[in-house]
Amino acid sequence: MNSIRGRLTLALLLCIVLSWMTWLCWQAMQMNREQTGLWDASLRDIGTQVLRSMPDSVTQLPNAPTQPQPSRFQDGKMSFQVWVDGRNVVHSPAAPAGPLKPDFRDGFGTHRIGDDMWRVYSITDRKRGIVAQVGRTQATLNRELHNLKRLSLAVAALIFSLLGLMIWIVVRWSLAPVTALHDSLLARRPLDLTPLPTEAMPTEVRPLVDSFNKLLARVDAAVQNERRFTADAAHELRTPLAVLAAHTDVALRATTIEEKDAALRRLSSGVQRSARLSEQLLDLARLDAGASTEGFGQVDLSELVVLVVRDFEALARDRGQHISLQTEPGAILGDIDQLGILLRNVIDNAVCYAGEGGQIAVSCRPGRSNDIRGMRLEVADDGPGVAEEDRARIFDRFYRAPRSTGRGSGIGLSLVAQIAQSHGACIEVGPGLKGRGFAISVFFAGAAAEH
Repeated sequence: MNSIRGRLTLALLLCIVLSWMTWLCWQAMQMNREQTGLWDASLRDIGTQVLRSMPDSVTQLPNAPTQPQPSRFQDGKMSFQVWVDGRNVVHSPAAPAGPLKPDFRDGFGTHRIGDDMWRVYSITDRKRGIVAQVGRTQATLNRELHNLKRLSLAVAALIFSLLGLMIWIVVRWSLAPVTALHDSLLARRPLDLTPLPTEAMPTEVRPLVDSFNKLLARVDAAVQNERRFTADAAHELRTPLAVLAAHTDVALRATTIEEKDAALRRLSSGVQRSARLSEQLLDLARLDAGASTEGFGQVDLSELVVLVVRDFEALARDRGQHISLQTEPGAILGDIDQLGILLRNVIDNAVCYAGEGGQIAVSCRPGRSNDIRGMRLEVADDGPGVAEEDRARIFDRFYRAPRSTGRGSGIGLSLVAQIAQSHGACIEVGPGLKGRGFAISVFFAGAAAEH
């Protein structure tokens, strides 16, 4: 059974049934014991009343057995006899002919008379010589006990049914907010990711709804990131593709080899820029999908820096630039793919804006920041730099400084900031080489493992 309502109702009813059966068995034993005591007390009381109702003189009693007028101690379930000198002078209609208690000893006794077992009480008035005997058959006692038990069972069954109905109603009422939540979810639009209300939720269910709301928030963030990425990609790719189409038309209409070569060179430059933009957009989409720290491991940052710098040496050489590199071994905890994206974008930004014949210095070494040990990556150039008022915004997505002349799209440094944040790193910016240009420093906190 997967229904919480059904489980609760069944569990409560089973607990009640087991408790009720235990109580019933105990009650049956008590009833047998107490009812026997009540019957004995009733026999004693009626025997005393019969003895008191007899006349003071035995001479007033009849010689032959007679039946008295109905009285309050004749209930039809009990028989009595009055004996004087061995004579049965008074008896009830159903009383047997012989004595109920043949030994005529005072007190209670159980005797077989005919086919029945009798419970008998005998009491003697020795001054008058009168013996009163009162008895009931065991069948009568058993029948009364059976009727009493049957009545108890009927009442218990009625109470049990009402209790089961009440439990069902209470459980249904308690789970009504969950049912309402289910109905509201079914009525929602497909992309309605607003949080579910928790005010009316039971305390036991509220943590589940809170967790579901957190999941909805993550899904909503992913959907919004996807929408934003789609819009940004469409906006950013529109211009480069239009430029490529224009360069292609120019190359097709060229009448000389020189004109065609010049158009093809511009086309090649546009293709490279579009490829770089597509690569950054894909990196952006992957990060927006949700970076997790579960895949983090030990990464030797200095080795990764060397590999990335080597990838840019050919491009820097074509632009007449010089890249200097200083590294010291040290490991950090991170994702090697994301760190590679960060390094490529930081170095690409320096190569892009350093200009023809520019100088670029890349360093990676252990360091400290606010007495915290870690690894510091720094990339500096001697290009035109970034104005003081623009430095606060260069890490915003798709932002480019107004006086920027490079081929960037405003994505690279936003990727750097996003990856640094996921790795718990802090970024500092300042002037570059020889008091000019621009420098970016990324500090990765944590113990650096020296070799």
